[in-house]
Amino acid sequence: MPFCPECGAPSNIGDPYCGECGAPQDNPINPSVASAGPARTGVMSMTGSGNTPSGIQLAPGTLLVDRYKIVKRIGGGGMGSVYLAEDLNLASRSVAVKEMIEMFADESARSKAIEDFKREAELLAKLDHPSIPTIYQYFFDTNRGRYYLVMKYIDGGDLANRQRATGGKVDELTVTKWGIDACDVLDYIHTQVPPIIYRDLKPANLMIDGRTNRVMLVDFGIARFVAPTQKGVTAIGTMGYAPPELFAGNVEARSDIYSLGATMFHLMTGHDPQDNPLLIFDFNKNPKPRQLEPEISEEMEEMIIRSVEHKPENRFASAKAFGQALQDHLRYLQEGRRYELNPQMFETVQTPGLVVNMPTNSCVNCGRELANDDVFCAFCGSRQPAKRTTAKLIVLGTNEMSAQFAISPEGESLIGRMDPNRGIRPEVDLSKYDPAARVSRRHAKIIVQGSQFFIEDLGSANGTFINGSMKLAQGKPHILVSGDELKLGETSLKFVVS
Repeated sequence: MPFCPECGAPSNIGDPYCGECGAPQDNPINPSVASAGPARTGVMSMTGSGNTPSGIQLAPGTLLVDRYKIVKRIGGGGMGSVYLAEDLNLASRSVAVKEMIEMFADESARSKAIEDFKREAELLAKLDHPSIPTIYQYFFDTNRGRYYLVMKYIDGGDLANRQRATGGKVDELTVTKWGIDACDVLDYIHTQVPPIIYRDLKPANLMIDGRTNRVMLVDFGIARFVAPTQKGVTAIGTMGYAPPELFAGNVEARSDIYSLGATMFHLMTGHDPQDNPLLIFDFNKNPKPRQLEPEISEEMEEMIIRSVEHKPENRFASAKAFGQALQDHLRYLQEGRRYELNPQMFETVQTPGLVVNMPTNSCVNCGRELANDDVFCAFCGSRQPAKRTTAKLIVLGTNEMSAQFAISPEGESLIGRMDPNRGIRPEVDLSKYDPAARVSRRHAKIIVQGSQFFIEDLGSANGTFINGSMKLAQGKPHILVSGDELKLGETSLKFVVS
């Protein structure tokens, strides 16, 4: 019997993908190699083509606890199977029956798997959301020596299968709608007390409810109640979709945002993050989404790049903020025109010789529009600074205490190099920190409107970059968030709001 080279789960000869983890099965490995690698315990998907070892699957017609009649096997992996069954007590309604089979080499592995399975049942029982399958029953069958979890049957297939059915790519409009549903359910679990972090978001774990067409989040086997930014968490996830901090034992809500961004990247570009898991989102070395699929809009590309930022603090502040950005994007996709910045939080302001879009009053963290007297953002929960917001640019790569520039709280601040002969005297003069003269004399400017800051490239020779990946287009203001890192020529700065 072949085993998955990624997770070690048994699979059928000829299966293109693993039913346990979704990894490609081009080169199945033998059992001796599989047993030597790390295995995930207690995690099974409702979808997939992997099989449990022969002779232990439930046959069609099998009756569990005199109530659930097995119809057929619909998924599973090395730890057991998921079956479609009929609930004979409730008009033979369709249910999904998830089974855990005890096949472990030692007692510790067995205890871990049982703990994970029980925790999933307890977790689902506490949650009530339209994108989370309802749990009906959890029980231990003494006759078979197996644990079972009975839940709502989702009949629309998973996103991995949907993607394969469309030739390997899914259109942006569809993915935007899926992303909105995913953000909604992530926001729900992230705002539980304590927060729940899913940790294994990927196309195979997102299904479509055939009746409502809503995205459903399935397989909570490795989800955890955790404190915000908790450390010491076991690094379980799927390579390529799991964020860097997870492998250092750190986890937080923005870890799931990374995985959702990776999922959307895969669905739209057709490039699986598992094929190059450590480097694919280093866009200084690898193609950006639009280079892989030109049909993707610039706005969607920017959202994906932000969601998979290496540092959590550079991603969307919350699933709610990500979802709101996708909702704004959806409205404009449906109207057939693009946008550069969210029009709901901007108004046109005339300046001499220039028309720019400026915010009325926006959150300094997620950028959403706020009421004038809001102390906290209603969208991401961030505390808002006093009306007299101050900010500064700190030059990176130097120990000089003076290597920072205060940004004027009103109007504009020019960033560039001093040239008295031409009458150029920038408020942020980088001459001292730019020996190679890669910063243009009039390189960029920071625009302040209320409590919000923008940066605009002024047609510089070597470009203005945000957070190492996004190059600003000339003459188009870009919103700044505290902590953003800027690169002008070869000079790096950090933007800080205080």
